[in-house]
Amino acid sequence: MNDGRAFLRTTTTNYDLIIFALPDSLTLVSSTGNIRLESFLFTDEAFQSVRAHLTSDGVFVMYNYYREPWLVTKLDSMLQTSFGTKPILRVFDGVQAVLADGPVVAALNGGTPPGDTVDPVPVVAGPTPTQATDDWPFLYLRDPTIPTYYLVALGFVLLFALLSVTGSAVVTKAPLSGFSPHFFVLGSAFMLLETKSLVSFSLLFGTTWLVNAMAFFAILGTVLLAILVSSRLRIQRPRALYMLLFAALAVSYVLPPEQLLFDPPWLRYLLAAAVAFAPVFLANLIFTFSFRDTKIADMAFASNLLGAMLGGVVEYAALITGYRALLIAVAGLYGLAWLCATRARLLADVQLIVQSSATETAARSST
Repeated sequence: MNDGRAFLRTTTTNYDLIIFALPDSLTLVSSTGNIRLESFLFTDEAFQSVRAHLTSDGVFVMYNYYREPWLVTKLDSMLQTSFGTKPILRVFDGVQAVLADGPVVAALNGGTPPGDTVDPVPVVAGPTPTQATDDWPFLYLRDPTIPTYYLVALGFVLLFALLSVTGSAVVTKAPLSGFSPHFFVLGSAFMLLETKSLVSFSLLFGTTWLVNAMAFFAILGTVLLAILVSSRLRIQRPRALYMLLFAALAVSYVLPPEQLLFDPPWLRYLLAAAVAFAPVFLANLIFTFSFRDTKIADMAFASNLLGAMLGGVVEYAALITGYRALLIAVAGLYGLAWLCATRARLLADVQLIVQSSATETAARSST
């Protein structure tokens, strides 16, 4: 079982006819991303891959019930960008459409098939629809924005999480003063990092449940490996871990997933796992190092969970920026976590010095 994008990536055959017909499942890949099962099938890069697998007299056809006239306009524009020629378009009832492009269409020199007609592109008011790309694969979003009802729902989720954590602390009589900004930021950063990793794997290996299982296996594997390393190595200062993490994030940013689209698949999987999950491994090392030294484990964990909720909300910023920009947010959050940890360590050292001084003074007074 495979998806169309992954099939085109792995085949060396050229075809006279390629059809995308009724592929929209409208099903999300996971709860930690806004990627649908068909998202990477409808991007500029996907259409360019289709063009590369057409014969010299081949044609690419797509048809569906597209729901909105602006979606037909968007797809028409994307085909024209990818193929370099204006596609043939037939529209029915304003939202049902058939689009065709490729060498055969280009040979018509902008004309129409004999004995046939071509419908005009629907005229839509408002902003011009933004073309979907591998970094911004949102076919059903007209332009980069976060809908108002999303913001309302996300605000409600954050409020519910805050009340739940606060209420649990009150019931268990846990000190609210034990809230940890460090673990809160770590939770936010890790959720964003996990989302970016899952999106990268969906692009590299296809959007199927098997691929999702591989991605989650890689994440859980890095968590277990981080725990093993942390138990064997007694890291005293986390500075080296943060430096390595920032370096891994920089590599992920300058080496986007589409640069790893090569064969054989097993080598692609290993390199993609290294690029995508090296930051996850280092982030888990940082968490285990911090959690090992905390004195209020329950509040640290609650702070981390609350931060993860915020990270899940911030992930929706990808609807505006694209997924690659999330790495910048991740780097900024881990930088903030480092500052919080450094400040907490300095305060602890100062408190220890004060206590030692007080103890020494008391001992001198008694003598």
